[in-house]
Amino acid sequence: MKLKYIIASLAAAAAMLVGCTQEEPVSKLSGLEVDNDYVSIAAEEGSTVTIKVKGDEAWTAAIADEKADWVTVSPASGAAGQDVTVTLTAVSASTAARSTELNIEMGSKVKIVKVNQVAPVGVEVKPSTVAEVLEGDEGKTYRVTGTVVSIANTSYGNWYMNDGTSEDNLYIYGTFNAKSQYPKDAEGGWDGFGIEVGDKVTVEGPKTVYNGTVELVDVSIIKIEKSLIKVDNLEFNVPKEESTVTAKVQYSGDNLDISSDASWLNVTSVTHDADTTIVKIHAAANTEDTRKGVITLTSAKGKDKTEMTITVTQASGLAAYPLPYEDPLTSGFGAWEATDIVAVEGVASIWTNSAQYGMIAKATKAADSEAELVSPNIDLTGAKSPVLSFEHVSRYAGSVYEELKLYVSKDNGENWTEVLIPNYSDGKSWTYVPSGSISLVNFTDNLVKLKFVYKSSTAHYATWEIKNVKVVDEALSVKNIAEINNFAAAAEAEWSGEFTDAVVSYVNGGNAFIEDATGGIQLYKNGHGLTVGQKISGTVTGKVKLYNSYAELTDLNVASATVTDGEAPAATVLTIDELLGGYLRYQNCKVQLKGVTLNPALTTSNRNTTVKQGESTIAGYAQVKNTIEIAADTAGNLVCWPTRYNANLQVGIWEAAHFTTASE
Repeated sequence: MKLKYIIASLAAAAAMLVGCTQEEPVSKLSGLEVDNDYVSIAAEEGSTVTIKVKGDEAWTAAIADEKADWVTVSPASGAAGQDVTVTLTAVSASTAARSTELNIEMGSKVKIVKVNQVAPVGVEVKPSTVAEVLEGDEGKTYRVTGTVVSIANTSYGNWYMNDGTSEDNLYIYGTFNAKSQYPKDAEGGWDGFGIEVGDKVTVEGPKTVYNGTVELVDVSIIKIEKSLIKVDNLEFNVPKEESTVTAKVQYSGDNLDISSDASWLNVTSVTHDADTTIVKIHAAANTEDTRKGVITLTSAKGKDKTEMTITVTQASGLAAYPLPYEDPLTSGFGAWEATDIVAVEGVASIWTNSAQYGMIAKATKAADSEAELVSPNIDLTGAKSPVLSFEHVSRYAGSVYEELKLYVSKDNGENWTEVLIPNYSDGKSWTYVPSGSISLVNFTDNLVKLKFVYKSSTAHYATWEIKNVKVVDEALSVKNIAEINNFAAAAEAEWSGEFTDAVVSYVNGGNAFIEDATGGIQLYKNGHGLTVGQKISGTVTGKVKLYNSYAELTDLNVASATVTDGEAPAATVLTIDELLGGYLRYQNCKVQLKGVTLNPALTTSNRNTTVKQGESTIAGYAQVKNTIEIAADTAGNLVCWPTRYNANLQVGIWEAAHFTTASE
């Protein structure tokens, strides 16, 4: 049902509230400071843009791609401790948008600055939607029209837009005026643009991805259509109980049309206070999953028309178990649900229940199968540090990391995220082992479901037994690397715990890879002092965060641990299929892929390739510039460290010596 309310015209003159105006931080790489990660040069020949560089040591700067002869760099070096202004100059006018990278190198450290030259005026860029930009190619120039949702920074002109094609907003990082200046450098500053929340703005600029956020960078303003409506709040979060929120609206059209797209969301009253319209929005009690409703405001004056939406998100009203949650799983399935995704002929159900052994999954005979066991909703709203644990035992698996997995959902099973099980049994006995502490910190403020997934094949058909599932809200004391990976969140967090035989598998400058029996992790910290082959056992502390959805240590203190020197660990030999099947377990671990080819070739100007083994492939990325040259289609063996960039899996290639030809 769609409800509408039409209100007569009121004069609207008050300004909208806008976001904060804090300065953007300088980009730092442990002793190497650069004031911008992305710069844009105007289309005309001779146009320039500058960046400021300062290093603790002498540094050099060079364009990465030798073919990018349309831009020059001056000066191309600097002494230790100097504040140097580096000028990038367009040697020729652009006929279309183009981009390259500037490498600033200081010792083993490399800072990458993306350099873009905009398309000239008159060159038509096909309009795109916000959804198309979010899913499109990085480095490509887009023209997109959307409504200003919020303004984040008025010094550089950072703001969010949306056009209704995606639930995610598009971040605009840096808005330029006609002289290619940030608003802070231009006469009139941000106010000179006249952009406010609710305006419909057409922009054009290149796409990049920074820390997992899709951005259009240093955009040019093509068109601004002023909004006839201003609202003090466009997004509300309400509890599952019946509630009412208030929106303050100002409009300058001939009328105000208000409509709702959800039967549970209604406008209950509209009153006026001077030039402001007070709209009260009522949400009915929710007995379903988390839901969103939209209130649409429309105002028109002559040929001009503005439509704005207020989004109301209501917490889930589904039944859920509070914390602490404990279930021995020995009294039947209860609220748990078992489903055979790929059934086994003659087997009634792959998952069964036992009063002694809890939940049991087994295919019984050699066959391809898949079955899942899903928990009821568990309420993590208000939890600060929820931790999951259980007891389990398995035998006869080919690879527990590929065949016995755990997933978590925060949207009632609509989407699932795999999490690492730190400990598996040895596969030689029926002795149960504790799973280890599995942090659910990335799922707080939601109702969550757990899903255990069992797979078998004609070669391996395991038996997996699970009991004593617990979810409690308590501080996590780390016992292994898998637990750190599960604990990592977007915000940097401190952790402490114990390591057992964690070994340093590779070091390259500030990068160090550490692995133990449960998984691997990368430490990125210059001056960490670790060396290849060192074994760490005992008390350790550190800091960890997610970087592009990838867990990374930013600090590690081993002063209280026992650190012994040793040999570099052997690489785990895997096929690409085995790597992909157990990716979380092998991520950041030393892996060897035998009998592979790389195409295209890795060169000083190309760091991206595809690693192929038969019909199986995975992306490869040369992590160090200017040192790796591997010809295309050469057959050989590759030692690498699997990583990821958001959802994209890739193997990190660090040295040319890590690729040996079949004859070597």
